Amino acid sequence: MALQNPERRNSERQDSGRGNPAPRTSGAASDGRAAGHPSDDAGGPDLLGRIAAPLAAINRAPLTSYHVVMVVTALLTVIGLGMVLSSSNVLATSGGGTPFDIFLRQAMFVAIGAIGFAVALRMRFELLRKLATPMLLVSIGLLVAVLIPGIGSEINGSRGWIDLGIFSIQPAEVAKLAFIIWASYVVAKRVRTGYWLDLLFPAVVGFLVVAGLVLAAPDLGMATAVTIAFLCVLWFSGYPSRHFLLVIALGVVVFAVAAMTFAYRFERIRTYIDTLQGDFSNPQGAAYQSYQGMLSLADGGLFGVGLGQSSAKWFYLPEATNDFIFAIIGEELGWFGAAVVVLLYLALGWVGMRIATRSVDPFRRLLAGTITATIVLQAFINIGYVVGLLPVTGLQLPLISNGGTSAVVTLTSLGLLANCARHEPEAISAILSSPQRQGRRRRRYFALPDPRPYTPERPVPASATPGRSSEGARRYGDPVRRQQKGRPAAADPRAAGTGRRTAQPAPVPRQPRGAQRSPAYETMPIPGDAARDRRRGATAMTGRNARPVRGREAERRQPRRAADPGSRQTPGASRPSPIHRGRER
Repeated sequence: MALQNPERRNSERQDSGRGNPAPRTSGAASDGRAAGHPSDDAGGPDLLGRIAAPLAAINRAPLTSYHVVMVVTALLTVIGLGMVLSSSNVLATSGGGTPFDIFLRQAMFVAIGAIGFAVALRMRFELLRKLATPMLLVSIGLLVAVLIPGIGSEINGSRGWIDLGIFSIQPAEVAKLAFIIWASYVVAKRVRTGYWLDLLFPAVVGFLVVAGLVLAAPDLGMATAVTIAFLCVLWFSGYPSRHFLLVIALGVVVFAVAAMTFAYRFERIRTYIDTLQGDFSNPQGAAYQSYQGMLSLADGGLFGVGLGQSSAKWFYLPEATNDFIFAIIGEELGWFGAAVVVLLYLALGWVGMRIATRSVDPFRRLLAGTITATIVLQAFINIGYVVGLLPVTGLQLPLISNGGTSAVVTLTSLGLLANCARHEPEAISAILSSPQRQGRRRRRYFALPDPRPYTPERPVPASATPGRSSEGARRYGDPVRRQQKGRPAAADPRAAGTGRRTAQPAPVPRQPRGAQRSPAYETMPIPGDAARDRRRGATAMTGRNARPVRGREAERRQPRRAADPGSRQTPGASRPSPIHRGRER
């Protein structure tokens, strides 16, 4: 006799009790079904369900974005330190030092970046908004200072570093982060206007200043990174697609002109075209670096030659610790190691877009989306020109390439991204209602501050141009309220000599210092209603209550009748008011 599921026996008893007998099947059929389809009979989930259930539970967790940002940042930082140590020991030894000199310097910058990560994670966004403009002005001052002879130092044909003795800083990296924060701040206040010029200005002015100073260095790679950041701000703010395509076309033209200006940039474009065609007829010329990078990737195979066993770092591959470090990753760790790095950047892109879509504050949404897109696109541009799919631009691989200023700025940016993840609505609710919150208050010095819900800011004053914002679509005047008791009435020249009291607008009470401002909303004009109101003779004060001009002219031509002193008859009316008729009766 075939064994039956207890749940099925209970369901059969219930059906039989209701008058619906369950159909009987043979024992062999039931055994075959139980053996062939255990998921149907036993009720257990299939393999895909068992895999998808934990992933769905992790995705529904309120702090998933925050944890993913922390884990991905830690993994990329550790991989970067390991690859810098592996690829720089030969170069450090050749300079007369120890094999750990370059690694220790990079570790020092990573430690400084970790401090920046912690500060950005604890920073209030209100303070960040206030510091946006000063940070941009300071970064512009550094970009100007780097062009002054004696202050800026030139490396690889670009005057983009300031030597401080112990180490050098790259002002373009600082200016990129400062521009992202400032552009997100100024555009977020203009998101609700719905007009493309409000989104473009004044962000485009700051972009032109920063990008122009970076191009004057000249540093086409960092100018490309700043351009990507500006385009991301416009895209995430809802910039119109046709205008966005025009901005991209203009950027391509400027990029082509800048590439044709210098001979070495033009050689890079020619090398890129030859690489796409598979032409390595001159591997010792301008294509030497790209050719050596492809050889390193080919030597790695699937599993690589082993960590620290690269042959390209023995002065075969230029910039093995910086721009072309991904070729060392492919050679030592193989295809699987390179795939892990790519997957980490994809995970960072996914969680960054997740944070941006879940953010309620427009400033945090633009900041999270722009930081994520800038880091991920910069990484894939670096990987693209290493494998030969893009022309060499000189952009570093974030958190992995050897670069002190880049490591500090990238870690600080990821700290801001983690801060945005803690301010998701579900994350705020989970943190504020957590039972461990009281325990965290005891060690207040080490605990992170509680996130604050979003409070809408006062929008930018509306433009006077009709069709751009709510002021141009206004149809009614200021509301008229009764005068408060105890306040003298203001003198009105129109009511002088009539003896009538006119209603005055009530004074707006001043809010106390530090009080939360109520959200202000804007309305969009309706072109059809506005045109119809103009035809009817409506103005900003009368609105839709205005009568046609012809009606007013006809009423003015009618002879006026003498009004009874005791009646409230309207001038020009043909019959007395109901009050006058009652007195006559």
